[in-house]
Amino acid sequence: MSEDQSNTSIKENECTRNSILSCPVCQLTLERTGKNLRCENNHSYDQAKQGYFNLLMNTAKKSKQPGDNLAMVQARTGFLNAGHYQGISDALNQIAIDQLWQKPHSNILDLGCGEGYYSERLHYALSDHQIDHDLHALDISKDAVKAACRRTKDINWLVANAVHAPFNRHSMDLIINVFNRIQPEALHNLSSDNGRVIIASAGAHHLKQLKEAIYETPKFVEFDAIAAMSEFFEHEKRLPLEYTIKLDPQSTQHLLGMTPHAWRCSPETQASLLNQDELELKVQINIDSFKRKPLNPVNPWG
Repeated sequence: MSEDQSNTSIKENECTRNSILSCPVCQLTLERTGKNLRCENNHSYDQAKQGYFNLLMNTAKKSKQPGDNLAMVQARTGFLNAGHYQGISDALNQIAIDQLWQKPHSNILDLGCGEGYYSERLHYALSDHQIDHDLHALDISKDAVKAACRRTKDINWLVANAVHAPFNRHSMDLIINVFNRIQPEALHNLSSDNGRVIIASAGAHHLKQLKEAIYETPKFVEFDAIAAMSEFFEHEKRLPLEYTIKLDPQSTQHLLGMTPHAWRCSPETQASLLNQDELELKVQINIDSFKRKPLNPVNPWG
């Protein structure tokens, strides 16, 4: 094969690999050539130097810089890189492996990927098991996606709105949603006929000791992911995780910086928490797996 033929083949493969993307303006399929995405209506998007594509329209923003700011992203990166939530990641990865290992190829989406910790570890876990896949990961925060790009270039990183994710309908074989707002109908529209969704959500007593330190009357309420998803998805199984983490002052600072709890935490309480040589906290997480329900033949919604 000549060099020209080889380059043409690479470009064709790039187009095929990214053909599930849709234009956020007109919803036509986006084809990739090199560092550019373009639809038939000539809406064009260039890849940023960091490696991501920005498909977030100004009309989809509620603020100039939506999502986590740089300080929150840096705090989250520090906390996650210390391994405190590795157990959550390992459990997610094993469920994904169990669901995908017999499929010849899978399109996967990390919806609300943040700074990319779970996306990166999922990609390498699947690769280690020789599971052929294309992984897309998106977040509305540009700062978060820029940080994600520093983790690996092997994932298709996107700045985009998760509620109106820029993908062709029913193109995803697996979607993961870790600690993010759930939009069941949007997930249904993204999922393929036998598509799965894995949701990680906080249990009632997740970070119990932190809440008790910050709030005068802490609330211990568990989000009911099964009920939230019931109209569009069948619940397959739940994996409850519960373990204890021990944080040094730096990890405590990172945790406070990455969660909304810090906004409600007085300077005195923060100082008290940071003065502890070791802060012991409960991690309580539910990981739920869902299968997409078939379309309603009378009133198809997706």
